[in-house]
Amino acid sequence: MTPSDVIRKALVNIDGKIIVGATQVAITCLNTIADALMISTAKTPEDFLMELSNSFTEVLKNSTCVRTYAPVLLLNGFRSLMYEVKTGVENGLSVNELKKLVSSTVNNFLKALKSSIDKIGELGSRYVLEGDVILTHESSTTVLSILARAYQLGRKFETIVVETRPEFYGRVLAMALADLNIPVTLIIDSAHYKVMNKVSKVFLGAIAISPGGEALSKIGSAPIAHIAHENGVKVYIAASTHKFTADSTILEELSNREGDASLVFSEEESKRLGIRVLNPLYDVIPPENIDYIITEKGAIPPQGSLLIARENYGWPLAGLRLEDLI
Repeated sequence: MTPSDVIRKALVNIDGKIIVGATQVAITCLNTIADALMISTAKTPEDFLMELSNSFTEVLKNSTCVRTYAPVLLLNGFRSLMYEVKTGVENGLSVNELKKLVSSTVNNFLKALKSSIDKIGELGSRYVLEGDVILTHESSTTVLSILARAYQLGRKFETIVVETRPEFYGRVLAMALADLNIPVTLIIDSAHYKVMNKVSKVFLGAIAISPGGEALSKIGSAPIAHIAHENGVKVYIAASTHKFTADSTILEELSNREGDASLVFSEEESKRLGIRVLNPLYDVIPPENIDYIITEKGAIPPQGSLLIARENYGWPLAGLRLEDLI
C-alpha cells in the first residue's frame, strides 16, 4: 500500500458522509496524513518534507468535503505539523526521526483538540440549567460535548434539534442525544421561529470564528441566532480556539461556497425544467446576535475574539489563506 492508497481510502469515508462535522473530518485527515507518511519511501529529509506537503495537497484536491467542511481547523493542524517538520529538517533529523516527529506532532495536536472539546463540555455545561429547553442546529461535536456533560451532571433539560437540510446533519445529532437518553425533539428547518417561544437557550457550533467575533456556521444558523436575539434568548457558540482565524475575509469567502445542488433537486430535472438550484453551505452570524463564545479558555463575549486571534497568530495578525486550500 502506498501513501496515496492510505489517503484515498480515508477520503472514501469522508466523501461518503460516514464521517461528518468539521472536527471529525479534520481529525480523520490529520491521522490519515500521519499514517501515509509512516510508509513514506523518501530517501532524504527534504524529500520527506515535500511528500508531507504533497500529501496535504492530495487530501485537499481529491475531496470536496474536506475543502468544504474542515478548512480552518485542518489548516491550523497542518500548519503546526509543517512547522515542526521544517524545524526538524533544519536541525538535521533523519527520515525515520521525522516520521516519529509527524506521529507525535499529530497526536499532540489531536490530544490538545480533544482536551479542548472536553473542557468546552465542562465549561459549557454550567450554562445548561434545570428545566432548560435548548435549541441547536446541525451536528456539532462541541455542542454534543456540552449537552452530554450537563446530562452526566444530573441536569434535567430538553433539546430541540433542527434537522439541517439538505444533508440532515441535525438528525445525526438528534440520534446521538437520544442514545444518551436526553429528551430530544427533531424539527424541520423552517420551524425554528415557531418553537422559539418555548426555547430558553440556543447552542450552535462553528466552522470558524473571526477576530471580530463573527461565527461561520452551517446555513440556517444566522436566522436562528437572529430570531433568538429578537426574542431575548441567549445564543452560545461552542468552538475550540483552534477554529479562530486571523483574517475575517476567510469567513466571507467560505460563506459564498455552494454544496451539491442535486441534494436539493434532481440535476436532470433542474436542467430539463430550466430551474436554477442553490445550496449555500454557510451563514455568518454577526457578533451582535451572539452572547458568548464558549472556548476551552472560558466563555468570552464576541469582542474577546481579537485577543484569542492575537494569542494564536501574533500581531499584526498573519494567519491562514484560502489560497492554501488549492
